Amino acid sequence: MVVITSKNKFSICKWFTHIHQMKKTIITSVILIATLSCFAQTKLVQYIDTKIGVIDTRTSNCIIGPQLPYGSINPSPQTTDGGMGAYKPNQPVIGFGQMHVSGTGSSKYGHFLVSPQVGLAVGKGLHNSPASNEITTAYYYQANLDRYGIVAGVAPTHNAALYEFTYPTTDSACVVIDGTQTIKDVVSSTWFNYTVIQSEIELLPNKKQIRIALNCRGGWGAGAGPNKIYFIAEFEKPFAECGVWKDAEVKTGRYTMSIDENSGQRVGSFCRFSTTNGEKIRMKVAVSFTGFDTAEKFIRNEMTTWNIEDVKKAGMAAWEKKLSTIKIETPSEEQKKIFYTAMYHTMVQPRNRTGDNPNWKSDQPYWDDNFAIWDTWRSVYPLYMLIDPTVVCDNIKCFIDRFKHNGRVRDTFVAGLDKNEEQGGNDVDNVIAEAILKDVQGFDINEAYALLKNNADKERLGLIAYNINNPIFIANTSRYKELGWIPESINSSSMSMEYSYNDYCVALIAKKLGKTADYEKYLSRSKKWTNLWNTNIESDGYKGFIDGRRADGTFLDQDAKKYGKSWTNVFYEASSWTYSYFVPHEAEKLVSLMGGNEKYAERLAHAMDNKLINIGNEPAFWILRSFSHAGRPDLTSKWVHWMMKNNYDITGYTGNDDTGGMSSWYIFSALGFFPNAGQDYYYLSAPLYKKTVMTLGNGKTLTITAPDASEKNIYVQSCKINGKVWKTSMFNHKLIANGGTIEFVLSDQPGNWGK
Repeated sequence: MVVITSKNKFSICKWFTHIHQMKKTIITSVILIATLSCFAQTKLVQYIDTKIGVIDTRTSNCIIGPQLPYGSINPSPQTTDGGMGAYKPNQPVIGFGQMHVSGTGSSKYGHFLVSPQVGLAVGKGLHNSPASNEITTAYYYQANLDRYGIVAGVAPTHNAALYEFTYPTTDSACVVIDGTQTIKDVVSSTWFNYTVIQSEIELLPNKKQIRIALNCRGGWGAGAGPNKIYFIAEFEKPFAECGVWKDAEVKTGRYTMSIDENSGQRVGSFCRFSTTNGEKIRMKVAVSFTGFDTAEKFIRNEMTTWNIEDVKKAGMAAWEKKLSTIKIETPSEEQKKIFYTAMYHTMVQPRNRTGDNPNWKSDQPYWDDNFAIWDTWRSVYPLYMLIDPTVVCDNIKCFIDRFKHNGRVRDTFVAGLDKNEEQGGNDVDNVIAEAILKDVQGFDINEAYALLKNNADKERLGLIAYNINNPIFIANTSRYKELGWIPESINSSSMSMEYSYNDYCVALIAKKLGKTADYEKYLSRSKKWTNLWNTNIESDGYKGFIDGRRADGTFLDQDAKKYGKSWTNVFYEASSWTYSYFVPHEAEKLVSLMGGNEKYAERLAHAMDNKLINIGNEPAFWILRSFSHAGRPDLTSKWVHWMMKNNYDITGYTGNDDTGGMSSWYIFSALGFFPNAGQDYYYLSAPLYKKTVMTLGNGKTLTITAPDASEKNIYVQSCKINGKVWKTSMFNHKLIANGGTIEFVLSDQPGNWGK
């Protein structure tokens, strides 16, 4: 019992006051901590600038519209003369397409164009509007459509999106949907064909829905055949009026419309509302490759709200979680923008469409829009193996499933279709091999090896000219395994070099699995790249280059500087000066052929000084690291930093981003290490940041420090890995597989480290 007396009354009151104040302090602290935590959670995502790769003049071809990590849907504004990315700044907005591919030199999709309007204009070019006050984030896009006084915003989930259109006072608030739009309508180039061969439109006013089914042919992977795509738009508010249209003819009150192949007509639908000033018309959309039932399921399961702020917050959180796997410390806000936007671009494609496989029923992961593994095996997939290995595991499971059902896994897989023509080798082999060597878990290694062995024994066939019933091998190119090279034909020498590396990667896995006969066979074949080494070619005083070779064994004696464009020459998108350095598995042999360490470094430095090699394209990704094999990692650092400084900025990248290819090159280069993709080791070079903390897929952390990092300090003076002095410029993956530390000391002058 407590007896309150006049003596202790004041003390007790003081005590209660103190407790009350403590409660207020605790509550305030909790609120502050929560606020700071929320701020911290949103800090990294704010550095994503989706204008990077869009507003540049170097054809980065990225998409300005938002998307979730590996999401299936990618709503984005389309403009007149929008190019492969569908959008150009300061051009009138045609509307919003729901599907796009990012950073590519060709394109696909562009479908289901949504055009909010005041009044009704359905003809092509009749409803374009200047846009202003854009808000462009990874998870939300908004712009004023000045012609109409409409504010249009969109936020996606994984398979669906929520649009919100804010109208002025009008009884003609319309939403027009074009059922025949493709990316071809906004690309000025006519070199590729993309056609809607069938469009079926149905309005369901009672459900406030518009449904469109498309059958399309063309675009990247065109030879693989047509594909069907299904779209549903569902509105919050009942229609005041709706109908369909064909070309310029509007049919109010009619609820179906279709066109068939080669009609050349445009069809679509519209709905009209009456609005007060500032009233919002909201529309949920979803896209599926398997049918309307799936599209409706996406809307029901993912889009459970009409509040766009909720969708935006979920999207922000999804991206923050991905970005938080790599935290860099740099005072440069510009560097943060470039880095985290690059991370964003590596996670746009491939796309996780598990549960929406149009080809067969399966319980396996289904990943689509591997636009070309030729673009991504060198640095995108190695990045996933560190920070997002589940993506690698699921893609390999999908490769295995595709192999079981299709009997093949090609370099390009878009809209559920394999493209016969490959740009390089059978490069899926490199992804699988590297994953096994780096101990990525979750897939059946024996099933994966069956795919590798199939490619090694039954593929390596050279470039295939597509014919749906009878694939034709151009110029009898299928003699790689017989001759050790592909006889002169399109891409013959570049494909031969890549096949050689594919064979080496498969050999490593055969060895790991104890399959000695396979190991010896594939290893022997991997060494036959030297069959294309022509000692007679001389260029700029240097002798010996990779050449084209005829079936009879004679060389072409081709000018080493002759540039092979896409599908035009024995080299794909490069010259012999580039492909003569593509030997990631026998660098020491290559150094020897070029005259030893000093001569090799001198020759490669000459190539860089004289712009003989385009290091901004995939065939050259490894080349700068090869300085290390000649004892000159200082030259690697010199040119890597030159590349980052001169070819990456807040407008874009050097050429096509290639679904994250260029972005991932930058990420690794900025961090200070780079993979020899297909194998299990990395090359060290001077990092861009003073400190980086990378959270690996297993939850362990890799910390990279370089206290001296600056614009001038681009050379490594010394290095420690996990506290041990490291004197070589290469290290094995196992050293960082469970986290660790890499400590650099940098200088503005090259030293003897790594030599």
